[in-house]
Amino acid sequence: MVTKYYLAFASSKELEDSAADLIARHHQGVEESYIPLMEDTMDYFIPEMLDAFLVKSVDAIGLSSTSSKIVHSSADIIGKSARMLIPHLLKKRSNQELGPMVDFMDEIYLRPEQTETGQASSGCELDQATYERMRRVLAEVKAGKVEENRQELSELMSQSVDLMLDGLMKRAINLLKQGFVVRKIADGALSTCRAAAHGVVNKVFKRLEDHKMQNLAAYFEGLVITAQRPES
Repeated sequence: MVTKYYLAFASSKELEDSAADLIARHHQGVEESYIPLMEDTMDYFIPEMLDAFLVKSVDAIGLSSTSSKIVHSSADIIGKSARMLIPHLLKKRSNQELGPMVDFMDEIYLRPEQTETGQASSGCELDQATYERMRRVLAEVKAGKVEENRQELSELMSQSVDLMLDGLMKRAINLLKQGFVVRKIADGALSTCRAAAHGVVNKVFKRLEDHKMQNLAAYFEGLVITAQRPES
């Protein structure tokens, strides 16, 4: 086993069971189409990801009603864009074609016995340097050194958006062969999601008062975790 680093959120029992079932069926080579179960898994995964990285921040930080509306509106835009894209990506795919995506889901699914939190989680892998930088900045802001680290934390929030979108959405999409039309739909959905997520960082997170910035750091600290994973 080797220590790996993640930007991750705890999975519900429903998401954990759905992902585990899909992965098990793939390993067993069942003939029944993966599409229905994969759609079910995405129906859990997308809102839980948005809830962890956007919606729950509203309560954790103590945002104003205006800022709260921006966050909720952005989460709604991202969720609708992602859910709209899923049927286009999966339509008429064979299990063989979907195999790489199931392998990818196996890669981002962190078993409870593997994570430092003891919770089943879904995560985007980080390199060690980025993990250590995030932990350092979040700890310093949480401890009250807000202004000294405000710019760096804002940069890390923007970087986190790109890490999540590229490491979870874009990478998964690229595993499937796509025609011109589906590629254009996928590119459009990703652009919409990226603009909405960066909008939250620029309009909300960067402008937080000191005590709310501390709350943000304390909340996001719980999303930057380690896991013991099998060696590649």
